[in-house]
Amino acid sequence: MTSATPYRLTRHPDTLTFQWTVQEADGERELTATGTCPTCGCPTTRSFGPIQPLIAKGGFLNRRQEPDEAESLPWNTSCQCEGYHQPRPADRGGCGALLTLAPPPAAALHGLQGS
Repeated sequence: MTSATPYRLTRHPDTLTFQWTVQEADGERELTATGTCPTCGCPTTRSFGPIQPLIAKGGFLNRRQEPDEAESLPWNTSCQCEGYHQPRPADRGGCGALLTLAPPPAAALHGLQGS
């Protein structure tokens, strides 16, 4: 068994380029960002959706007031990896790192807005 990676509640300073895809979940379309957490080195995936509340409402949990804001502003998330990190709180995922993601491609967002 490999040793545990420490749980670190920190903000990573750089904007990260993750791969964005459109996923279908329970009949709703959502955006999924996949990449490697630079803090712990584990693969991490984060889904944002359904997309309409993210664009139609403002200012809370990555929600955007206007559709064009989603195309230009970074998206904030935390590491959601499945790695073993100690002492991680029982109700949390990932290694504790706060990540800033480059926004999804405009084509993905435009495809979702019509749903």
